[in-house]
Amino acid sequence: MGKMKEEFMNSMSDAEYQDWLRAQEHPPTQPATQEDKESEHNAWWNSLTKEQKQQLYNDQEEAFKLTIEEMNYERE
Repeated sequence: MGKMKEEFMNSMSDAEYQDWLRAQEHPPTQPATQEDKESEHNAWWNSLTKEQKQQLYNDQEEAFKLTIEEMNYERE
């Protein structure tokens, strides 16, 4: 290891060193764009069967009903 790198490593706390190691393994990537997110979502949605989509809808409706019931209960 070079002298500069060694001095750099010795000046870091353990947490800083662990962060540095992770950064070396996984360099920062560009942030996802809205188009990227929409494309990923569309690919996921299109991969679902009609039954899976229906189950997601049913689950969402049930959660909505429970939320309304909780709001009404809190008013009483």
